Order: sequence, then C-alpha cells, then structure tokens
Amino acid sequence: MRPVIGITCSLTASKIGEDSPYFSQYNIISCDYAQAIEHSGGIPMFLPHTESLKLADDYLSSIDGILLSGGGDIDPLVFGEEPHPQIGNVDIVRDRMELSLLGKALSQDIPILGICRGIQMLAVASGGNICQDIASEMTDSKVCHSQKGAGWHASHTIEIQPNTILHNIFGTTTDRVNSFHHQAVSEVGHNFVVAARAKDGVIEAIESLEHRFAIGVQFHSELMWKQHTSAQNLFAHFVKVCQSRDYYGEES
Repeated sequence: MRPVIGITCSLTASKIGEDSPYFSQYNIISCDYAQAIEHSGGIPMFLPHTESLKLADDYLSSIDGILLSGGGDIDPLVFGEEPHPQIGNVDIVRDRMELSLLGKALSQDIPILGICRGIQMLAVASGGNICQDIASEMTDSKVCHSQKGAGWHASHTIEIQPNTILHNIFGTTTDRVNSFHHQAVSEVGHNFVVAARAKDGVIEAIESLEHRFAIGVQFHSELMWKQHTSAQNLFAHFVKVCQSRDYYGEES
C-alpha cells in the first residue's frame, strides 16, 4: 500500500472576474512537491488550510506523513517577536493551521518533512526561534541565500553533522544545495538538533531526536530531485518511513 503524504498549501487572492472589484482566495501549491512524492512511491494529497482548526484531526486520520511546503514568512507574533522591517507576506490562517497540524503530528509521531518555510514552522512548533532577515541580522555573511540561478542549481555548500539521519540519507558530510530564503531557523526546538549548516553558520537542516522522522531542510529539495541524488534520496527515505512503523533512518 502506497503511503498518503499530506502537502500543505499557500494562500493567494485574485479577482473573481477581469472587471470585478471583488477578490477570492485560493489555496495554491507547486506541482514539484507532488511529483517528488509520487516518484518516491507515495500518494500526494494537498491539505488546504482554513480557519477551522478541527480539520487537523481529519487530515491526520487520512494521511501517513506531512510535507510542509515553502511559502511566505511566518507571522513573527507567533513566536513572540515584533515584525522586522524586512518581513515579507504573512498568512496567520496558514500559520495557525500548520501549528495545529504539527502539534498533533509530533505527539502522534507522524513523519514530517519540512521544506524552506517548513523547517521554520517545525522549529517554531517545537519551541525554537527564527532569524527574521539574514542580511540585516547576519551582516558578516558571505553566502548568498537568494540565488539567481535555476531552481535545481546547487548554489552553495552545506556541512552535514555526522551520525545524523540526514548524514545517513545524504551519505556525506559536505554537499551543495539551492537557496531561496531571507529567513532561517536561529534556535532549534525541544529535542531537535542542527543537522546541517551553511558556511556562514545559517542552519540548513534540523531533525528530531525523539521522533521516527521529523526533519526540516532550508533548501528546496522538491526542485532538485531530478538532477541531484541527495535530494531524491531525501524524498525516498521520507516516503519509506511513512510506510514502516519501525524505520529510523537506517537502510533495511
């Protein structure tokens, strides 16, 4: 039986008609996430977010794992800070829905993979914190975190911690990844550890010490898996853990 992977969405607004003054909101998501899950043997299922947090229980009863997709910034009030002058678009409805999902998923040990914004949500949900703007808060950084190249291009180096699940998946302590973000995890949450950093110290991956699989990566692996084996392996391992109650990151 192929595992069902729930993929969170972003919200956007557009006019109902070309000449209409009225706007309607839509949940949107890049097809790259679904293609990566399908290629890895899973069944992708999109999880639209609404103001009804009761949906979290219904979602979790229907899926075997959660993929937290990328998107806009997290509202800093969620993690107890005032908004930085460089804050981007925020969506508090999405924040609340994903926090509700994550709280329940972590307590039920449902596998989680967070990508870009997803790693930041995973950190916040577990008690960590966020750097709201790398350029202004880390002025000595010599790494470009908002690349101009193709989405699949691995633009900068990451250093992976030995003896982590991510190290087991990538099979190396040094790799290259893409980069499209201006925020990053600044503090990991309870029972999470840093699994990888960029050369300037920016956290590029975190993982849980107490869950079967709860990993967040700052890079967009859904854009890389066709060209890079390490990104492909990340999705393959995630889908595999969603199939087995006993999998902890080791090859079977």
